[in-house]
Amino acid sequence: MKSLKQFFTEHGWEVLLVIGGLTLLFLLLWFRLGSLTYGQAAPLEVNGQQAALHWRTILNNPLDAPYTVLQKLVLLTGHHGITSMRLVSTVYAVLAIVLFYIVARGWHSMRVAVLATWLFISSAWFLHIARLSSPEILWLVGILGLVVLFSPKRSDDHPWLALPVMAASLSVLLYIPGMVWLVFLSIFIRRRNIAEYWESSPNFFIRFLSVVGSLALLAPLGYALSKSPGLIRAWLGLGSAFKDPMTIGKQFLAVPKQLFVSGPLDPVHWLGRLPLLSVFETVMFILGAYFYLSHLKAARSRFIVILSLLAWVIIGVGGQVTLSLLVPVVYLVLTTGIAYMLHEWLKVFPKNPVARAIGIFVISIAILLTSLYQTRSYFVAWRYSPDTRAAFTEKL
Repeated sequence: MKSLKQFFTEHGWEVLLVIGGLTLLFLLLWFRLGSLTYGQAAPLEVNGQQAALHWRTILNNPLDAPYTVLQKLVLLTGHHGITSMRLVSTVYAVLAIVLFYIVARGWHSMRVAVLATWLFISSAWFLHIARLSSPEILWLVGILGLVVLFSPKRSDDHPWLALPVMAASLSVLLYIPGMVWLVFLSIFIRRRNIAEYWESSPNFFIRFLSVVGSLALLAPLGYALSKSPGLIRAWLGLGSAFKDPMTIGKQFLAVPKQLFVSGPLDPVHWLGRLPLLSVFETVMFILGAYFYLSHLKAARSRFIVILSLLAWVIIGVGGQVTLSLLVPVVYLVLTTGIAYMLHEWLKVFPKNPVARAIGIFVISIAILLTSLYQTRSYFVAWRYSPDTRAAFTEKL
């Protein structure tokens, strides 16, 4: 009892912050998960549930299998409601949050990582995707997973485990439409690291397990693509037909427009034509982009810039890949903008505690206000919009 009392005396505020953060996270992800809208979105949510009804359907079309398999397992419990189906997305949303924090904490201080992760969690686009019964959440998990796997690291505590974990993770990511381009680009960029993982594997068994395990995981995908070649275009993230260069150019330019000027006119995913980023987030993104572009010799900068450009191209081609593939990288860039701004401020006042506190306080308040704006946009304005009501009409 004495040691427990001492622990709470020393770490009481930290425990309260963790409890408060988990409570807020619970409210954001699961508050009125099934009743915020007045039904399901047809055809998006309805078709998604139909794809998970039978194991044979999943085997014939294993694209998005990490999502549909989990959805099928939920259906086997006898729960077929909106809440149960959307619960699958929230599971992957938690994984996306963990991956985002891992990256932010690996690149920046804990203060910046916590603030930026909260900004990411409370962003309206994240809430839309995380609380919708759709495999789109896999794009957030996929690109963040790639950043975690291939970000330049100082060292690995368990190098013998790196190879099988990387092989299994990349095999699963290949089930996500459009991710194949990003996976192979990342492998090419970080090929030296992969070679080091291979050489650092302590014995033949680890290497054998990595290769055989990866092939076993990819077997259903290879079988389906060979049996139904029509799935290849969807697997590559391409549309059903090639579009003319003018249309592709417009779609390519629409990506920054939707981020900073006018969002997509899609009531299932968004409110009106509001931009995805607020004014504060836009400014932080510009600062982060400036930092990376001015440090292109750094491995992390090159990796982030190339990854962003390829994701932009995949979305601009106009297939089924949406902005969800790019949004996590955008928030990683603006996280760097927050860190850069704080760094410059603290560099001006290195020993003035009052000035340091003011800088941190102003950034924290700006993030809090942005968070309130984004959450109100989702939970209040979007929910009561007539367009939203018209889009979510399908009843179970």
